Amino acid sequence: MAARARYQERSFRMILPGAILLLAAVVIILSIMVYKISHPGKVAETVNPSYYLLPSMDVHFTSIEGEPIPAWWIPGLKGAPGIILAPGYGMSRSDALSLATLLHEAGFNLLVYEQRGCGASPRGASTLGLQEPGDMLQAVRFMQERPESNRNRLGIWGVDVGALSALHTAAAVDEVRAIVADSAFESPSDFLDCTIAEEFGLKNRLAQFCCHQIFKIAHLFSGASYSTRLPLDAISGRMILFIKGDNRKGLGDLTTAIYDRIQPQKEMISFRTSRVHLMSGDDLRSYDRQVAGFFKMNLR
Repeated sequence: MAARARYQERSFRMILPGAILLLAAVVIILSIMVYKISHPGKVAETVNPSYYLLPSMDVHFTSIEGEPIPAWWIPGLKGAPGIILAPGYGMSRSDALSLATLLHEAGFNLLVYEQRGCGASPRGASTLGLQEPGDMLQAVRFMQERPESNRNRLGIWGVDVGALSALHTAAAVDEVRAIVADSAFESPSDFLDCTIAEEFGLKNRLAQFCCHQIFKIAHLFSGASYSTRLPLDAISGRMILFIKGDNRKGLGDLTTAIYDRIQPQKEMISFRTSRVHLMSGDDLRSYDRQVAGFFKMNLR
């Protein structure tokens, strides 16, 4: 018995270092994945408002931490409603300008800005919807302070992280009357799972769980809750257009789940392609036309 115990002890001592090294390697790999997802990289602003002959000003508002967030202010008619355009994860401000052109023609005042970690000069890391709703709330306050804009009638167009921020902001601000939510989801954990699948083709539940824990540790002192869900009751009376695309099935399913739970003022449009960086051609024209038509009908 003693010999057997010594043998088991020696075996354990031989196996333990290898197990620790394997576990450490897995944690490092998953941490790199979370880091890459949180830092989608620079995305060039291929055009600016002058390319579309849009009048514009370079402005900034402050984030919830007091950091400046650069934006384009595109003035419309005095007293007209204002619309915030928030391109999503891995996109730049220029990806919203074709839509901005149609909305400007309709007289709307527009504020265009990028999400954290995105655009030509990324601001820190993306928090996948953890801190971005606070940024959008600051954008709404900025817009309401502009004398050209009607502070009581506002709209928001947002893609993925921007869509989550738009829905959270609408729940907190009664003056947000119309929302277009492209590829919406309810929490950062939802988006992290979808992005792991899109970027790395990984759908393992254990790996997803570990990535969640790594992400939560990275944002432990952010002051925001990782598991906060959308307050759907608070936005049930707003005009909302949901958009999903065949190119992002995971997010499309999450968008449908939110749509099915909101009553009663809502619409859903499915496109072959939801909004992505450098979208072009007929897909872009059809998309912009229908989004602009929604705002014209529900916000003028």
